Amino acid sequence: MKTPPRIVIQAMLELQAGMNSKINTNWLNANYPFLRAALVESVEALEHYGWKWWKSQKPDISQVRIELIDIWHFVLSHYLVTECGNISKAAIKIENDWDSRPDIYFDGRQHISSELDFREKLELMAASFAVRKPALPLLLALFDACEISTEDLYIQYVCKNVLNHFRQDHGYRTGEYRKTWDGREDNEHMQELIEDLDSASGSLAQDLYAALEKRYQMLSKERRLGN
Repeated sequence: MKTPPRIVIQAMLELQAGMNSKINTNWLNANYPFLRAALVESVEALEHYGWKWWKSQKPDISQVRIELIDIWHFVLSHYLVTECGNISKAAIKIENDWDSRPDIYFDGRQHISSELDFREKLELMAASFAVRKPALPLLLALFDACEISTEDLYIQYVCKNVLNHFRQDHGYRTGEYRKTWDGREDNEHMQELIEDLDSASGSLAQDLYAALEKRYQMLSKERRLGN
């Protein structure tokens, strides 16, 4: 997976800083465990991929991709905190880690990413997050395995950032927001709505927010009438 231009990395960092500030203006000093959140998302990705040998399971790659994009949000936040909110320094650090060897030293030995299967990559990434290491080479390897290109990463990140803003604007933190709409998670609705939008448009973020608003209000109205 090729390294994004620095301006793209900085754009994502700026969006992430804005989202974090929306939740808490003093987020840089709040000691939030961003990599703990990334750990939980990794386990959820493993659940979607399937790991149980005692039952039939088919990998749900679309949901795995969503979890990986969620992980990217928390990894960006980790880099921002590490660099005390300095977006330029965080972007340079991400660039350097992006181009580093795709190996992880953990638990006293070197793990070569190319020798691990998908589940093992997820496990090792989760373990790295547990000891507060960002494990970017493993995340990039998982992006590649799920056919998430650099361009896809940016588009999917922007779209999920919009959904996160939408959630906060509709009471996610205070408990009023319903994450499940008509029996499906809002992530699924978001993915469906993206397919009908022009991802190359400069107004993608605004168009997606408007589409989310329209569907959310429509399904909320139907639910009220059904009651």
